[in-house]
Amino acid sequence: MASDEARGVKAPLQRPGDGLCLITGASGFIGGYVAERLRREGRPVRCLVRPSSDTSLLERLDVELACGDLRSAGSLVRAVQGCRYVVHCGALVSDWATVGEIRRINVAGTRDLLEASLAASVQRFVHLSTTDVYGYPGGQAVDETHLPKRFRNWYAQTKLEAEDEVRRVQETGALELVIVRPATVYGPRSEEVVGEMAAAICAGHMLLINRGRSVAGLTYVENVVDATILALGDDEAPGQAFNVTDGLAVTWRQFLDDLADGLGCRRPRWSLPYGLANGLALSLEHAYRLLRRTTRLSAPPLLSRQAVQVLGTDQGFSNRKARTVLGWEPRVAYAAGLEATLAWVREEHLAKIAHGRSDQ
Repeated sequence: MASDEARGVKAPLQRPGDGLCLITGASGFIGGYVAERLRREGRPVRCLVRPSSDTSLLERLDVELACGDLRSAGSLVRAVQGCRYVVHCGALVSDWATVGEIRRINVAGTRDLLEASLAASVQRFVHLSTTDVYGYPGGQAVDETHLPKRFRNWYAQTKLEAEDEVRRVQETGALELVIVRPATVYGPRSEEVVGEMAAAICAGHMLLINRGRSVAGLTYVENVVDATILALGDDEAPGQAFNVTDGLAVTWRQFLDDLADGLGCRRPRWSLPYGLANGLALSLEHAYRLLRRTTRLSAPPLLSRQAVQVLGTDQGFSNRKARTVLGWEPRVAYAAGLEATLAWVREEHLAKIAHGRSDQ
């Protein structure tokens, strides 16, 4: 196996102090990596999981599992008892859930978790947000002071409202709070982004927006975890928000072509203008919501406004503050991150898709 240096990975970062850390969303993509890192560093970890969650990875990590749900305030009170830290990765990322469903988890769930953390005398709470809170401005140097002019999807709106809940508690001074805003996170186990894109590429129906010219705003998942660990332990972090992006000029065209080449598939050919794609996505969302109510449809829409906005707008956010205040650097370079991601897609994700089709 190649050394860390050979793979473009630098030395380990500073760690938070001793104390139990609750992670929400730990059965998901970023949360699972945070749990892995903390356990690898010998930190005690408790993970909030739903009864239906796939906990196979977490069970191998020797973490404590707390059964609960962001929609159940009582379960959050129980889960946070005895914790010194909270890393809140849990959220509903949906293209077509109702406004009420998204807000109940992303906003009310965050509020309830903050209240439970206050009652349990948690020391520090790190909230995983997203650069979507800026409203897809399309700039190359958007920093943490940018204020959105308007929102075009409810996921972005609710993530900003969740940040408002964090700032409300922050003003009391009773809890150390840090907001981490990743851009486009990729890496192994990225089922909802890389996995779906890889499947679409191999099936020949991956769609580009504006010919894929927009900057993708990529950040490798381990680099996001680095920022999260720093946010847990850095003395200057409380009260601040940090963009996390690797600062790459990689466009969606390049990233998708690199995925296709690495998988031995044809590069994406089809493209739609932004305006046409956004209008089509809006129509599909309405149709899918109607079908969901009448037929219990569980498949995602073929195209969504959130996907169009991410794929069709530059995601080149500034990471200067994370570098300056936290001393963060993107340790895993693009070539190494792409190689690891492709290995996962080839070895696990596409095999899982093929197995699912054979069961139908």
